[in-house]
Amino acid sequence: MAFLGIRVAPETARLLKQIDVPGDKVAGNEYHITIACFEDNYPITEIAKAMEASYDVISKFEPFLVSTEEVASFPKREDKPCAIIAKIKSKELHRLNDDIKKHFDKQNIEYSKLFRTFKPHITLAYNDEEIKEIKIDPVKFVVQDIVLWAGDHGDDRMFITFPLKGPECKKHSYLLDKAKVFCELATAEPGDVFKQSTERRKLAR
Repeated sequence: MAFLGIRVAPETARLLKQIDVPGDKVAGNEYHITIACFEDNYPITEIAKAMEASYDVISKFEPFLVSTEEVASFPKREDKPCAIIAKIKSKELHRLNDDIKKHFDKQNIEYSKLFRTFKPHITLAYNDEEIKEIKIDPVKFVVQDIVLWAGDHGDDRMFITFPLKGPECKKHSYLLDKAKVFCELATAEPGDVFKQSTERRKLAR
């Protein structure tokens, strides 16, 4: 199994675990929001292509907020249990999903199109019967990265993390300048240290 999605942080998972839902509960460390699913036994060559295409889109997105205020269930299908879900709200997530799938189509990357309408959710449990929708206290969290999961077993699974775009910060260049100064001082002759320090103080005025 391989899919692209969002992992749910432990602190958010703890809040969701407190919601009283029927059925077989999903472990909190397995909570996620699926963006795109790939076929079973997805070959490593296709994973590599999906990885590159995903990065092309994800690297352009800044961190965004998602929230849930409602628990519901998907309709029962044949003899399969119903998924009890926390519905996810986020305009940015829908835009990310659209951009990724359009880019996949452009790059001829195969992914599941079983569900044509994107309905972001976190599966909390599986139950034999559907449930009525219930309102809950809002649970919100910030998405800072997207993950590509591949493999079914612990010893052959891959987790590829794509950080979202971070704000450009002058602090990084400042730290690099500081590191450069320390390198210069470390390699300078003893008599030059005072001279360099004095010259830098003059430039700083």
